[in-house]
Amino acid sequence: MKIEVQSSYIQKSRIFFYPLLGIRRGSSVTPVSTHMTWEDVFTVQDYRFIAVYHLRDDQSFKQFEEKHLLGNRLFDAFYELENGDGAYVFDFRDEIKNYKCIVNGKYSRLEPEYKARITNFFKNHHRHHNSISSYLYPEKFHEAYAEELLVSVKLMKEVVETCSLPDLKQENLEIKKKVVTFATVNHS
Repeated sequence: MKIEVQSSYIQKSRIFFYPLLGIRRGSSVTPVSTHMTWEDVFTVQDYRFIAVYHLRDDQSFKQFEEKHLLGNRLFDAFYELENGDGAYVFDFRDEIKNYKCIVNGKYSRLEPEYKARITNFFKNHHRHHNSISSYLYPEKFHEAYAEELLVSVKLMKEVVETCSLPDLKQENLEIKKKVVTFATVNHS
């Protein structure tokens, strides 16, 4: 079995959290970026997932936003960002065990239902599906990774995981919330 080892960082939040929102892959509306943390707002201990979208006024986006973002069972909050984009925050406190597995790079330990939802999201995209499957079910891919990385199968079995840990710096949203100020009127 041929596998493709990623040479650059891949956003773990996009792979392991975004599919849980129930948004069909291939939607015309996709996030600009996804994050596990937000500078001075949320840490990994808050169990949040942040998806940043360009805010648009067209009907297609409004319908998508209403159904998949604001109407999502995991939706927690919305913030307009200083750059004009929108940060949609989703609450994963009901998925603490899975969230901790992702943050700690233990993707093979995700619950079976959680894994199934992720693989289902990528099922019609052969290239991505194989990579994602190798992250979720690494024991099936140890030989292929050993061959590709020129290491022993024994070492791959000891390491277990085939996907790197999340880089929390790259998973962090650093754009600030837009501050809205109101002028006060003196009625005296």
